[in-house]
Formats: sequence, structure tokens, C-alpha cells
Amino acid sequence: MSDRNAVSRVRPRRPGTARARGTLTALGAAGSLLVAAVTAAAVALLLLADAARAAVLVAVMVLLCLAVLAVLGWGVRQAVRRAIRPVERIHEELAALEDGDLSRRVPVPSTGGDTERLAGRVNGLLDRVEDAALRRRAFIADASHELRTPITGLRTRIELALDAPEDGDAADTLRHSLHDVERLHLIVEDLLLLARLDSGDVPEREPLDIGALVETEVGLRSPPVPTTVKAEPGLLVEADRPRLCRALLDLLANAERHAVTLIEVQVRGEPGEAVVEVRDDGPGIPPADRDRVFERFTRLDSARSRADGGSGLGLAIAREVAAVHGGSLYVADGAHGTRLVLRLPLAGSR
Repeated sequence: MSDRNAVSRVRPRRPGTARARGTLTALGAAGSLLVAAVTAAAVALLLLADAARAAVLVAVMVLLCLAVLAVLGWGVRQAVRRAIRPVERIHEELAALEDGDLSRRVPVPSTGGDTERLAGRVNGLLDRVEDAALRRRAFIADASHELRTPITGLRTRIELALDAPEDGDAADTLRHSLHDVERLHLIVEDLLLLARLDSGDVPEREPLDIGALVETEVGLRSPPVPTTVKAEPGLLVEADRPRLCRALLDLLANAERHAVTLIEVQVRGEPGEAVVEVRDDGPGIPPADRDRVFERFTRLDSARSRADGGSGLGLAIAREVAAVHGGSLYVADGAHGTRLVLRLPLAGSR
């Protein structure tokens, strides 16, 4: 992109474009020569012929000129039709996409020039639209499945309590029902947050001391294992506090679910960036799954129940929050356990 903006390049003409332009040029030159020849012949004959036949000669010359113009017009029309034929085929394929079949692509002509580039860009756009549609369908299917589980449990408990009220403990039924409702509330809130992030919503940002924020969030939790924090003070980032806190909580919650004896959190500064590392001494994440853990509704441990494993949206939300703030989140190499690294640009560095 920088090359395109900084340097003016001369694009070579492609064979198809050259042929089309050459055809039109040849037709124009031939037509001009024919008209000039007919006109010159008419003037010569008019000068040599007698006055009685002048009117007939003029009529014949006019007809010849009209015939030449008609042939020239037909040639131009055929050249234009051949030139726009690829565009018509693209239009027909785009019209056929109205039936919802996003797997179709427009034909890419070999004529070169703007038409070929247009077809290539249209196909690239269709690739992105199809990919987004597939991801949306998968997301809806996964969300429906996740919502169905607590709804089914809640409905079953209520039906059993109504059918045999004397056989159950009302308080226990309400306690379990409240747990299902809280889970539903968590999933719905996560889905709404992802929808806002996907829509490109940009909230108000403020300078935040990322080290102090991490220390505060860690202090509010009651982790199952000891958690240590080493934070460098004075690292300011421009961020939306609620969303950044949510990303930090997701990283801490993930470490708490997998840690065996210890969680370590480190906040340090690097050139232009604030770096937050959350490490645990759990089983770790295989290299092949390090990108997959950030996909929505992903659980690598199939044996872990949904009640203990969260909604499967935490790390996906954390990465989206990082991206919205111009940063990144990834799984880094470590001697043992899992090492999640969050990078955010320092205030004033962009």
C-alpha cells in the first residue's frame, strides 16, 4: 500500500486491452480512409462529368458514404460488444447469487485490464462473504447448543418440582435453578459483548495504568492457588476500563482453572508496548492448539464439564478486546504450563 501511494508506477498494457484498443483504432482509421477516398472520388467525378449527371453522381456518392458509415458503425458495435461481454457474464453470475449460493464465483476473463481486475476483486469479496457466513452459522449453532444445556436443566427441575412437590427439596431445586439461570445470564452477556465487538463498536477510552489495574483485579479474586504479581508502575495505555478488565479477568480465570500450585502475573514495558503475561503450572496447551483456544466455544479438555469449564468464550473475548485496542493476545512458549501474553500499545505510541 505504501508503494502504491509513494511511487507512481506505469502499468504495462495487457494483451487483451491492447487488442481491444487496436481493433477500435483500426476500424476508425479504415473508416476515415474510406470516407476520404469516397469524397475525393466524388469531387473528381463531379469535375469531370457534365452538369446533367451531377445530381445522380451526388446521390450515388451519398449512398456510398452512408454504406461506409454503416459498415464502420457495425464494426464498432461488434468491437464494443466483445469488450463488454466479460462484464455481462460477471453481471449474470452476480445475479445468480441472489439464490443464496455463496459458493459460486464470477468468471475471470483473460482479457486483462480493468475487467480482469474487477472479476478478481469480486471473487475475493465473495470469498470473505462466504467465510463470514460460514463462521456465523457455526457460531449460531454453537451458541444454540450452549444455551440449550442450562435451559434443559432448568426446565427439567421445574417440571419435576411441579409433578412431585412433596418428593423434592424446594430450596435445593431453587438453588440449582438459580445456578442454571446464572449460567444463561453469563452466556447471553458474553454473546452480547462479542456482538458489540464484531460490530466495530469503539467505546470511550482513557489513560490507564495497566500495572495498577492488574494488581487491583488480582486482589479482588480468590484463586484456588497462590497468585503472584510483578507489575512495573507507570505503564499507561489508552483503553476502555470495563472491557480491558474483562480481558484480564478472562486470562486470570483461565489460569485458575488449569493451575496446579501457582499462578504468576507479570506486567512490564517494552518499546512502544505494555506486556501482560499470565502463567500457570498446569498441563499447558499443545502447539497445534494454540490458535484454536481463541476460537469461540472451544474447550480442549473434552472431559471437563461445561459447569467447570466456563462458556468457552473467555479467551475469544479477550483476544477481540486486545485487537480492538490495537494489541494482540497469544500463547507463548514456556518451560511448563501455559503462558498467555497480552500486548497493548502504550499511550501516545501510535
